[in-house]
Amino acid sequence: MVKILEFNDLDIPNEILPKPDFDVPADLLVFMRNDPLFYRKNFFPAVEEFRQNKKNTAPLENMINKGFDQYCTKFNIENPREEIFNIGDVKRLVAEIIADEMQELDEGIMDRVRGFMSGDPLFKAWKRIFNSQGEQAALRYLVNNKSPDKHNEFKAMIGAN
Repeated sequence: MVKILEFNDLDIPNEILPKPDFDVPADLLVFMRNDPLFYRKNFFPAVEEFRQNKKNTAPLENMINKGFDQYCTKFNIENPREEIFNIGDVKRLVAEIIADEMQELDEGIMDRVRGFMSGDPLFKAWKRIFNSQGEQAALRYLVNNKSPDKHNEFKAMIGAN
């Protein structure tokens, strides 16, 4: 005698979704930084809020979770969240964003100005005179070149205030 087993289709999912064959958290970070609308409305404000209170990572975590939802919607990812993204991924992304954004903050605008101005021939000559002959000689050089107002600006740029 042969026993016939019945299979109930309700126990078998309609479609078994394979996991994505790429690093979802890394791809999510690229999406959040490169999608202009998400960056302007979510990423940038969250980073600015974090900069004001560096002990509170909640704005970054909320932004990442919101970004994940938009990412899945935009790229039609139907996998359950638990399968492809977890709290460890959120913490890792928060740490990565903090490291990247704080490095840019630490560099600051003055470093960019210094880099730009270091190519200025007036600044180069002033700096050379300031370092070799002193502040008064550097000021006289600027007066002779009709730019005495630049003296304090140049001093600030080399940290001589």
